[in-house]
Amino acid sequence: MLKKAREHRSMALEGDARHLFTDVWTSVGVVLAVVAVAYTGWLWLDPAIAVVVALNIIREGVRLVAASADGLMDHSLEPEVRATIERTLQEFAHQTIRFDHVATRRAGHRRFVDLHMHMPASWTLQRAAALRATVEQALMSAVPGLRASIQLLPMDVEAHFGDTQDPI
Repeated sequence: MLKKAREHRSMALEGDARHLFTDVWTSVGVVLAVVAVAYTGWLWLDPAIAVVVALNIIREGVRLVAASADGLMDHSLEPEVRATIERTLQEFAHQTIRFDHVATRRAGHRRFVDLHMHMPASWTLQRAAALRATVEQALMSAVPGLRASIQLLPMDVEAHFGDTQDPI
């Protein structure tokens, strides 16, 4: 279950798997306590093992809550995924096409990339849109589950973010 949770980046599956692990360790603790007390006669072993089991449950609970909260936050994509995106974009980049303002993020199990694609101003909208669709498809094929958003810009236009004055 944990393997599938990691494969699908699913917090629900991971939570279920960790819940099952705590149930298993709780059962092991109960059996261990009963056997240890019966074998040694030391009655204090039962509550001592119960405390250890309870601490394990608390530890797993804290880890699950922290991982769940982290899953709600946006993060940059993993370095290997960003490298795959860069390699894919390089297949299309040449003298007339360039990419910039590449921003990646993941939210939960979803992955996103936003970028600018610069091309000659003389291209028709149909030609530019066809190339954008090809690039988006290549990105989504290279990184399963990726959602790509590409803004088309003429080669001589720069989009500046964070400028204090609007040039228009």
